[in-house]
Amino acid sequence: MGKHSNIASKFVNLLVLTTAVVAMPLVATAELYKYKNEDGVTVLDSHVPARYVKDGYTILSLHGRVLEVVPRALTDAEIRARDSALAKQQQLDRQQREQEVADENLLRLYSTPEDVIRARDDKLRSIESFINTQNSNLRRLREQKRQLESSLADIERSGGTISKERLDRIRSIEGRMLQIENDVREKHEEMEVLGSTYAAALKRVRELYEE
Repeated sequence: MGKHSNIASKFVNLLVLTTAVVAMPLVATAELYKYKNEDGVTVLDSHVPARYVKDGYTILSLHGRVLEVVPRALTDAEIRARDSALAKQQQLDRQQREQEVADENLLRLYSTPEDVIRARDDKLRSIESFINTQNSNLRRLREQKRQLESSLADIERSGGTISKERLDRIRSIEGRMLQIENDVREKHEEMEVLGSTYAAALKRVRELYEE
């Protein structure tokens, strides 16, 4: 009988010890919440009432160690300011990435600043050659038109009839002249744009090589 009583007693002790060990993590993980009420008084409690959550609170261990600080909720104005700052930062990051890509392309195109100058001069010479050729064509067409108009004036003075073919020829020459004038004007505009573009490229390449 005594033997069975000792076994039972040991079993009960083991059960109590096991229960205590299992319960220890639960006790260790218990927490306190620190917050301020509407009177500005700091409160320690086992939970935070819902009306105070938006004002923020601190989670503490039972030994007073800070486990987590939950900040207060942002106001509408603060949310707008945060979103605006985030949008500006994203724009700056995007511009920086675009600049990095542009710089890589520049360095692939030009090994030195002198390469930019040579490329600019070659391009401008090509455009100037095109303009000179078109101006020469324009002078030739003007002379053709002048001669045709002179011959038509002679026909009219002599009482003759001007044919539709002659008039169509003058209109054709005028159309070609107008097209050439437009082409020349566009090329002059292109030269201005290229001048600015190459100036910016030269400035940036010099900066990159200085860096």
